[in-house]
Amino acid sequence: MNTETNTIIEDVRRDIPSRNEVIKAIYSNENLTVAISSYVLKHGGVVEEANDLFTFAIMTFIKQCYRPEFFLSKSLESYIFSVAKYEWMRLRKVKNRVKLEEDIEIEEQEPSIEHLMIDRERKKELKRAMSHLDEKCIQILTMWSSSIKMREIAYQMLYKSEGMARKKKHECLKKLKSLIKDI
Repeated sequence: MNTETNTIIEDVRRDIPSRNEVIKAIYSNENLTVAISSYVLKHGGVVEEANDLFTFAIMTFIKQCYRPEFFLSKSLESYIFSVAKYEWMRLRKVKNRVKLEEDIEIEEQEPSIEHLMIDRERKKELKRAMSHLDEKCIQILTMWSSSIKMREIAYQMLYKSEGMARKKKHECLKKLKSLIKDI
């Protein structure tokens, strides 16, 4: 480890004012700012992202300085740039994975005509079967399918307990399934 880097790490560890001076010095390093900005811009990023990465890399360095076993085998600039570059690659992977998941979601959201027709037919069967249920069952199943909590269903339906509402929902669901099979 070179003496300049050793001194910087000691300054960070010494006290808050000296740590803040190190941070200011790193922030004012034009070569480092340009290197990180150029890298990010060259790899599809924008200036704001480069600035955020630069700050992230500096904060990572500062945190590492407080670890007793921490030392730098290369220059401070190389370390800061490496941290920024690694974080950029990690963020790009995450961003690409999210984009891929969004693309898959979009594909799944666009059902085929076959699926639409099958879905429409199922809805008709469900309406037909539900028309054979009593009013209380229709209300309970409607609330339950709308993700209303069983406690609230019990309250609205004037049941003595949540368990009673759950039992009634189960009975109604059983009737509905039976009606669908018969249709």
